[in-house]
Parts: sequence; structure tokens; C-alpha cells
Amino acid sequence: MSAFRSALVSGATGFLGSALVEHLLARGIDTFCLVRPPCADHARTLPSAVRAVAVSSFTASELKSKLAGVKADVIFNLASYGVQQADRDPAQLIEGNVGVLAGLLEATASWPLRRFIHVGSCSEYGSPERDNVPITETQTLRPTSLYGAAKAASFLFGGALASQLQIPFATMRLFGVFGPHEAPDRVVPYLIRKLRNNEPVDLTPGEQVRDFLYEDDVMEAFVATGESSALKSGEVYNVCSGRPTRVRELGEAVADALGKPHQLLHWGERPYRADEPMWLVGDNRRFRAATSWQPRVSVEEGIRRMIASSAIEKTREHQHAL
Repeated sequence: MSAFRSALVSGATGFLGSALVEHLLARGIDTFCLVRPPCADHARTLPSAVRAVAVSSFTASELKSKLAGVKADVIFNLASYGVQQADRDPAQLIEGNVGVLAGLLEATASWPLRRFIHVGSCSEYGSPERDNVPITETQTLRPTSLYGAAKAASFLFGGALASQLQIPFATMRLFGVFGPHEAPDRVVPYLIRKLRNNEPVDLTPGEQVRDFLYEDDVMEAFVATGESSALKSGEVYNVCSGRPTRVRELGEAVADALGKPHQLLHWGERPYRADEPMWLVGDNRRFRAATSWQPRVSVEEGIRRMIASSAIEKTREHQHAL
């Protein structure tokens, strides 16, 4: 495949969706976004160059109506309920994951799509089959959280429905993405904010081993998925760094980048979550073999970029207040 010229993005006002929209526009890609009005309710507003399509639901009938006259080369489905820890309503988990994906697939089945890209989560794997061994796409899905189960259900149902509708469908299963577009309560922005103000941070013991990938690398992976001709329809691909990092190491890296003492990091003041695996690191060889993509930004460099970005944003807010 060559470069695609147009894209439809669902979940465009979320962490990854907002970053993807900016990335697509910067590449000159005509970008349509599905949004639930009013947009003012969202933490981020869409760029003016975006073609927003407002929908009240993700039923196939409404989507077909609202998308009449719209065509895109690639669809990125990032819409998902349950990303926030408080969002655990079982019915909404099914509707906000399986229902949204099913409606979008049915509504766009007649489009001459190059690819329908569904964004999954490493939480679908649950506990790894073997500790200290990166997880491959062939591992049995054994989610330990309701969110992971809902994402796994959407992957399975969506893949079957796409096959029935003859839609070129691929799943990108993301691991621990971090970056400037994150919500302020997520771990790295939270650490930056607290440590910058010299405030102590209550944390878990921090021995969880995770696979962190900077958002710029994820954006390049999205584009590579849309462009590659080697990805197989119906397959799932891990998008991750493949590098194990303890949460304790992440916290200390933030402190070091800010020049703050490690004593501000109060490890062990919070318990681990009951559904939290201690090892969650991915194997990205299948995705790298099918694309030209390589992760390029280290955890340390990503943290430095986030600190710089947050400092710029803080300056802008101050100037605006004046």
C-alpha cells in the first residue's frame, strides 16, 4: 500500500484519538471525526481543519445516515468505554466496546476501505502465561478486569463480523502508552505535577513491570498500519516497545528529569489493584516484520518531552490569565 489520503477517526477527543487527529492533519490527510455533541463537554476541542460528524449514538442506522456522502480510505476505531477506572458499568462496557465497533463496521461495510483499524488493549491478555517472557499475539486471552474482557469481546466479535462483511480488519493491541495528550490523573502527568511542586507522592510498591511506549511512536504505528500491505486481514498485532520497565524505575526517571529527590516518592503507600498483573510486556516482532515501524523514543526521552510540553502549556495558561 501507499500513503492513504483520508481517514475516519472514532474516539477523536480522547488521549490517543486527539494525538492521532493532530498527526493525520500534519501529514495532510483529510480527517473526519465521529463526535458526540456537545464538543464543549470534552477536555479537548478538535482542530478547525477536522470534518466533525456529530452522532448521538453508534447504532448502524444512525451512523449510516450521518456518514452519508462521507468516504475514507482508512478507519481508526479508538472509541471505547472503560478506560477510566471508575467506568465499570457492565452494560456500558459491552455497548461502549462491542456495540460501537459493530455499529461502525455495519455502517461502513459498503465503503471501498483500504483498512479498518481497531485499537485493542494489552489488558485483553490478563496475566501472562510465563513471567519475564514478552507476550506474543498467540497467548490465550485471559483478561482479569472487566475492561480487558470487554476489549477482548470487541476484538473477537469485531473480527468475526468484519470477516462476514468482507472488511479488511486489523487490530492494534496497545501496551502502556504515555505522552503529552494524557489526562492529568494518569501516572506520568500526575508524577510530573506533584514532583514539580515538591509534593510527596503516595504510590504502590512499584514492582509492576510494564511496557511503556511514547505517543509519537504510537502515531507512527497507526500510519504504518494504514499504509502497509503486509498486514493480514483479521490478525492482531502488538504495538509496544518490548522493553520491560518497573513502575518504580518510571517514577525515579521522572524525579531525575525534574531534579527532585527520590524521597518524595512514597512507595508502598497504596495497595496494588486486585486485577493488576505484575508483568505485562509485549513482543512486537510480528508488527515490526509487517511494517517499517520501529519504536524510537526511550522512556527517559519521552519523560523529558512531557516535562517540556507541560512547561510550555503552563506558560501559555499564565499568559492567557494575564
